[in-house]
Amino acid sequence: MGRLILFICCTGFAIAGRCLAEDAVNTEQNNTGNSSSIIDFERQVRGMAERTAAAERARKEQARLAATSNVRGSTMLPLKVFKYQKNGTVMFADSAPFKTPYQMIVYNSCYACSLSSNIDWLSTRLYMNEFTDTINQAAILYNVDVAYIRAVIHAESAFNPLARSRKGAMGLMQLMPATAQDMGVRNASDPQQNIQGGVKYLASLLRTFDGDQNRATAAYNAGPNAVARYNGIPPYEETQTYVKRVNILKQRYKSQMVLANK
Repeated sequence: MGRLILFICCTGFAIAGRCLAEDAVNTEQNNTGNSSSIIDFERQVRGMAERTAAAERARKEQARLAATSNVRGSTMLPLKVFKYQKNGTVMFADSAPFKTPYQMIVYNSCYACSLSSNIDWLSTRLYMNEFTDTINQAAILYNVDVAYIRAVIHAESAFNPLARSRKGAMGLMQLMPATAQDMGVRNASDPQQNIQGGVKYLASLLRTFDGDQNRATAAYNAGPNAVARYNGIPPYEETQTYVKRVNILKQRYKSQMVLANK
């Protein structure tokens, strides 16, 4: 009967620790000198408390990261703006105009930067035939691997020449205005100029980091100063994720090009 009462007591979560302690005391009274049982029960109580505390810490950290991502905009839906002409005047709207030719401009952070992305980077569609001549010419001119170029374009804009970021990055390779100017790009919305400027910038990063593509990729995302400061890929979760995804895409593009050339 005493064991049954003890079992009922211990089913209440809020008093589990007290029940275990009472069980330990009863055991000690019935078995004088058997201290190992008390230690075992105390270890269970401590373990329960530690696991509960760890789960709560993990929950709070996950909530904090989600809040940070929302502030940064990495989990926000893309903002679509529709550009069209009316009576010779360029107009912009948040919905597609009726029976009027238009261009859709997408404002978002880089395609592969979102930490909450549900894209399977090992199987997502590749863009093997888009802008082939321009990419090949830039690859030869600046001595940069074609698969690497395609991977960066894919990661930055998913091959959307009208992509924009809220920070001001533009086009296929998401060139910031200052970078575009430094690379001699007059119109970052023009695919040919954008690719030429983006590949030229990639080539300069590869020279800066002695041909290390991982550091060059990290610098493309976080800036060369951050990579130099940490002497490697910075400890930014977004940048580390971006580098991993670019590497996955690069290997996939390389494999497909090998198969296509057989």
